[in-house]
Amino acid sequence: MNILKKNLLIISSLVLAILQANQVHAEWVEASGEAIITNGNIAQAREEAINQAVSYATLSTGIQISSEQQTINGNLTQNSFAINRYAQAISIQLVNERIQGNKIYVSLRLDLNDDPTQQCPAGQLKAAILIPQAQIKDRAQLRYGQLSGFEEVISEKLGNSIDGYSSTGFSHTHAKERLDIAQELVDVRGYRLPSWLSEITDSQYILLPQIIDISTEPVQATFMGWWDEAPQRQFQIKLSLYHGISGEEVWSKTYSTSARWEFEEQAIVAPNSDRFWRSSYGRNISQLIQEATRDIDKTLNCRPLLGQVVSRQGDRIILNLGRKHGIRVSDKFQVVLQRNLPDRLNEMRAIATKSRATVQIEQVSEESATAVLVDQNAVYNVQINDIALKI
Repeated sequence: MNILKKNLLIISSLVLAILQANQVHAEWVEASGEAIITNGNIAQAREEAINQAVSYATLSTGIQISSEQQTINGNLTQNSFAINRYAQAISIQLVNERIQGNKIYVSLRLDLNDDPTQQCPAGQLKAAILIPQAQIKDRAQLRYGQLSGFEEVISEKLGNSIDGYSSTGFSHTHAKERLDIAQELVDVRGYRLPSWLSEITDSQYILLPQIIDISTEPVQATFMGWWDEAPQRQFQIKLSLYHGISGEEVWSKTYSTSARWEFEEQAIVAPNSDRFWRSSYGRNISQLIQEATRDIDKTLNCRPLLGQVVSRQGDRIILNLGRKHGIRVSDKFQVVLQRNLPDRLNEMRAIATKSRATVQIEQVSEESATAVLVDQNAVYNVQINDIALKI
């Protein structure tokens, strides 16, 4: 029995108890993956293709399967799987596998049922996430492959992943705009990003990417300019998520991966090219970005979406929330009055005070909505920048 069949058998055995304990409606989800066969290693390519297929399934359905594997001399010695989050995988079946040229293609079928422990309501609102151009710690590392525009492409990939798969947010990608913020300040405990960053883009959160390491290990090259052996190249990135109103950091995580750099020593590699993203290095970065998308969803899941009053005239106000956030006509919001108080360093900090003001949505556009104040007695208390919370 090969490793693939062992993996699928172990998963099915682990989730059999879930099937017996939870007799609920289940649905089949199909996912496919592909990988390049390097040096004739079909087993490794198959594993990469399966991992890709499972990653796509986790992003599109909300299930998450994490595994820990250990191999000695090519033999699998231990394997454990954890299944959690919004849905549970009952069983995983290999539907099809084919090899065409130097690539392997696999198709999986997953039987899913809803997680009875899910506490957040379906159809929750989505937050706008501002993504500026990624910072890079050592720009000299871009010389390997002459990766011009690499920082922009990473921000765009993050935005595309969030737009395509996130259930809690969508992106405001500003990949050409770099924030001139010293990393030393960002690392200081209690540091807050200025709130105007979110105000000028109507974003509820700010995702700050910093590329820490893309160095390549030195290897001996031939006189023809080809590598004797493809060098290993690192990719390490730190992602920090800040709340748009308070400026406080709500989540941060560093991700690392590495892969063989499969290009010629003097090659000019376009980081936005299909050739780059189909390489082992590009595929590993893609998987890492997918993992980050899932982690951001975990962080934002069940967190209330805070909109703000951006305009007011009489008993009507405009909120910086719209159709893309999940707002609909007739939705009701509680207006929370915002005050700024100076702290011990004379920096202004936002505090919220509950009010009696309630508004109902009358008109909705893509990223804003017009609402009318229900309680006329509370009209004079509502100011621009006050917070709106759906009820």
